[in-house]
Amino acid sequence: MPTKKKRVGFIPREDVMKIIDKLSTENNLSNSKIISILVEEALSVRGIFNKITGKVTQSYLDINDSSGSETFKISANSGNHNNSSKTTLLRQANQDSFDLQTYKKFLSFLKFQEMMDKYNTR
Repeated sequence: MPTKKKRVGFIPREDVMKIIDKLSTENNLSNSKIISILVEEALSVRGIFNKITGKVTQSYLDINDSSGSETFKISANSGNHNNSSKTTLLRQANQDSFDLQTYKKFLSFLKFQEMMDKYNTR
């Protein structure tokens, strides 16, 4: 069936393909879906993509809009990226996101603790 979505060819290393196959079997998902999930996770770790909203992060958009010429450098040999000028900002954005999530979890814990205190005093 024809689709309007763009497709990407991917030829993984043998060991990577074994991992993808195993994840696919364990999660009852297609290899394509597993690869899609892994790519989104990788972009999220780099601070480029927000998995929750399914959109490019604002900090990444702001950096690219302001500089225009700078891009993320990816080394094909090591799989590591080199991004000296943006790394600090993206780490800060990731840290802010982590701090907010941690704070929300802490508030939930406090509410839970308050509920437990009420339950134990009855």
